Amino acid sequence: MIHWIRSLLHRHDRRTSTPGQQAATHALARAENDKRAAEERQPQVSEAAARLRAARERNHFAELFRRAVEGGAP
Repeated sequence: MIHWIRSLLHRHDRRTSTPGQQAATHALARAENDKRAAEERQPQVSEAAARLRAARERNHFAELFRRAVEGGAP
């Protein structure tokens, strides 16, 4: 009787994964790897965003200056 109960408790260890479970496991591993890679790229992304933000500000002020010099409305 005890052997039977133990076999029920440990039965999940002997089951093979279904194709869907295997696909889900692989998808999870890929997602975790992609997340790690994105976190590693974060400093470069922040730097690029800062450069783009600065360029946009320069363009904005240049446009305001051009309009002021040409006599257009701001």
